[in-house]
Amino acid sequence: MATFLGRPVVHEPVEEFEPLEPGQPDPLGIRLGEPTRLDLLREFKVDTQIGTIWLGVWGVLSIMLFVAAGGVFFLAAFEQVNGSLLDFFRYLANVQLTPPDGLGPAPSLREGGYWQITLGLLVGATLFWAARCWEHLVRHKWRPFLLFAYLSAVFLSACIFVIHPLVLGSWAEAPALGLNGDLDWAQAFSVLWGNLYYDPWHQLAIFFLFGSTMLWGMHGATILATSSEGSHHEDAEIKNMHSGSLKSMLFWRWAMGFNATPKTIHDWLWWFAVGTVVASGIGILSTGTVTNDWYVWGVDHGTVAQYGPITREAINQRPAPIPPEVLARPVSPPAQ
Repeated sequence: MATFLGRPVVHEPVEEFEPLEPGQPDPLGIRLGEPTRLDLLREFKVDTQIGTIWLGVWGVLSIMLFVAAGGVFFLAAFEQVNGSLLDFFRYLANVQLTPPDGLGPAPSLREGGYWQITLGLLVGATLFWAARCWEHLVRHKWRPFLLFAYLSAVFLSACIFVIHPLVLGSWAEAPALGLNGDLDWAQAFSVLWGNLYYDPWHQLAIFFLFGSTMLWGMHGATILATSSEGSHHEDAEIKNMHSGSLKSMLFWRWAMGFNATPKTIHDWLWWFAVGTVVASGIGILSTGTVTNDWYVWGVDHGTVAQYGPITREAINQRPAPIPPEVLARPVSPPAQ
């Protein structure tokens, strides 16, 4: 028997498929690679099979656009560091493509053109990948929960990069493309609109996020605790419950106080995960439209306590941001 790190290697069943006749089209679309095993994964108690990846025409188009978007990004990034590969890796976190002002075409590549091209390619890649998902669901006659979950994440990204800037009338409301660009946008977005944590939709999204992590942890702990009874064979247990599922349900009810089956626990997980991104997207869209300051909105609606003895009049008379034309003025040297 083959061994790995001194332990016997027992392979799981590998995906099998019928060989195709010469000239016969692949009924599942374009596939990439062959099923292989990576025995190192066994040390982490996970399945060792790698591949195959099913792409189809939509998947190939999506990958092509994604690679093209990456090429445009790196081209612009190298231009920012004057073609120096060393400086590119040294300042990788700070390299970013900034969006242009207004909603029209960027005046030049450096002034938002790279951002528009890259974002357009990423939008196309995202939509093509959704079409790939839909195609596979139709081929196998599966229910579209996977597609809806994917589109919910697409909805949040669209709210951040496309819909919210369109509503406010400027692409500059969207994040810059880059590592620090997203982080800077998240920080500035919250400060600009009066602390996003007071947005009730953002609060709901955090509830779903924490709930998702809790449910995933409880589900994983329950299955691991009862895996000796076979509860980890979830696909078979969903169709025909055996002692593993019954004992995991009993364990869950004892620990949590309510019942969950091998199917309903995945319903909980799906709704909480989708709720996280959908609530986040609505929170983004309501910012700058429903209110210009979530702190003021919270004070007015009784969901936020005022900071100290500050009055409502003082809140309304806060100093306006410094206009850009003022910041652009040259600073006079101090008098001698």
